[in-house]
Amino acid sequence: MAGVVTGFSIILVVILAGLGLAASGVIPTEGARYLSKTAYAVANPALLFMTMSRGDPSVLASRAALVAFVSAVLSGLVFVVLSRSFFRRPVAETTIGVTSSSYANAANIGLPVATYVVGDTTAAAPLLMLQLVVLAPAVTAALELGTRGRLDPLAIVTVPLRNPLVLSTLAGVAVSVAGVSVPDVVAAPLEMLGGAAVPLMLMAFGITLWGRRPLAGADLPPVLTATVIKTMVMPTIAFLVAGPLMGLHGAALFAVVAMAALPTAQNVQTYAIWYGEGENIARDVALLTTVTCVPVLLLVSALLT
Repeated sequence: MAGVVTGFSIILVVILAGLGLAASGVIPTEGARYLSKTAYAVANPALLFMTMSRGDPSVLASRAALVAFVSAVLSGLVFVVLSRSFFRRPVAETTIGVTSSSYANAANIGLPVATYVVGDTTAAAPLLMLQLVVLAPAVTAALELGTRGRLDPLAIVTVPLRNPLVLSTLAGVAVSVAGVSVPDVVAAPLEMLGGAAVPLMLMAFGITLWGRRPLAGADLPPVLTATVIKTMVMPTIAFLVAGPLMGLHGAALFAVVAMAALPTAQNVQTYAIWYGEGENIARDVALLTTVTCVPVLLLVSALLT
């Protein structure tokens, strides 16, 4: 239990730092856009390359990875069905809603939860690598196509390959597979840049909260739908797939369900800001799921441990 509180306390402090910067006038609210774009184009790619270059690509073929993939896809499909039935939105906004429903904060909160609650830091690795190698390219392609306003088969194939997050991830995986060590002269500056990624994203999130009441003017149908799916439906799907269908139990079952219960990743807001679509949806869902996932994680911990 203490691990959940510790992980969220760390995140909260950095978010409050961003809020304080905006409240004091040190950084205007529009500064969040530049912090997010800096994280997206520079800091995140550095972090992802170094993380993937030192990771084990074989986790993508594990049962935990399969559970993460199935639960993410099914959660996204639930949002699509509900959206098309009750609150149709443009393709790009729908993509942000789908991503908010299924893309978990595997790094900022997942790693502390894996370390302090699950007791195994590598528990977050399958979800993290799956999102970066498989889901991120799909999200990028959908957003590019949604904002371009036309379908281009070539774009579906090539757009993700021009995305800095995808390129850095694939480069890191290639280095890991090749068994090559990154030279210190390259690793040192990349680690320095990568170390700025999480603070930049979280402070940008905090800055966007200043001067605006939570959910004020929010697009409630997609926001509330994505929140419920991410905090309740996705962990339930993960439990059903991992337990009854795949036979996982004990610590392994707890780990995959806990990872599925993580809140929406800050990366979703970064995507929204970068493409200029669904920014309010991404921000509000990230806020609501970050708050509501605390009791959910406590409940999961109480039931499965």
